[in-house]
Amino acid sequence: MRRRVLTALVGIPILVGAVWWGGIWLTLLVLAAALLGLREIYRLTPPGVGPLPLALGALWVAALVLAGQAAADPSELLLASVGVFLGLLWVIAFYRGSRVPATLAYLAGGALYIGFPLAHALALRHLGDGDALGRSWLLFALLVTFAVDTGAFFIGRSVGRHRMAPGISPGKTWEGAVGGFLCAVVVALALAQLLELRVALWQAGAIGVVVGVVAQVGDLFESKLKRLSQVKDSGSIIPGHGGILDRLDSLLAAIPCVYYLAVVVFEA
Repeated sequence: MRRRVLTALVGIPILVGAVWWGGIWLTLLVLAAALLGLREIYRLTPPGVGPLPLALGALWVAALVLAGQAAADPSELLLASVGVFLGLLWVIAFYRGSRVPATLAYLAGGALYIGFPLAHALALRHLGDGDALGRSWLLFALLVTFAVDTGAFFIGRSVGRHRMAPGISPGKTWEGAVGGFLCAVVVALALAQLLELRVALWQAGAIGVVVGVVAQVGDLFESKLKRLSQVKDSGSIIPGHGGILDRLDSLLAAIPCVYYLAVVVFEA
């Protein structure tokens, strides 16, 4: 627990500072997280899959992230198509294993799983031409997601009795899940007032409801990947927390939802 707290005390100011200033600092931070996350997910491949070409996946992920920096949605789809094409070429030219579908799923899916959501983090920061509105929305997405994780962790440890998915993540409980969900809604309502997001209070609450669900689904999805690979953590780069994926899993599900709800549904 002490290592988790110390890591958070160091990491959160760096993250908030990058979000606050934006620009090249945020782009470099997101790109570094994306590349480290891709490295970890390629290492989570089950037996018979891989080894996967990290350089190819890294180029694809970097292209997706930079597309988010440019806030150009059509280019994201184009880059995704190019990435799939390059992946097929790699399989045809170099791959010698027998599990082609599974290998392609990890090669292409891993890059999209990391790069596509994180591109939306940069796109969120560019709302309102990158002014205070974009900064507020990205902080909102991050802090509401952190509220889910924190609430689920502490409430689950305190009163959790009923396991939610013992075959995937034995430590998660239904009590913790409900606690994380409620924390997401409360924090979303509070931040909507504090950050002046230009949406109605009920709309901010609705986003909190969605994040309270999808963040936990994202967490379970990454836990399932680790279970398939028979590892406890995706890595060890973050003291007390595990790998970068162990910190990104909820955000990868939540950030795109916040983006599309804010921009498309509620037209913030």
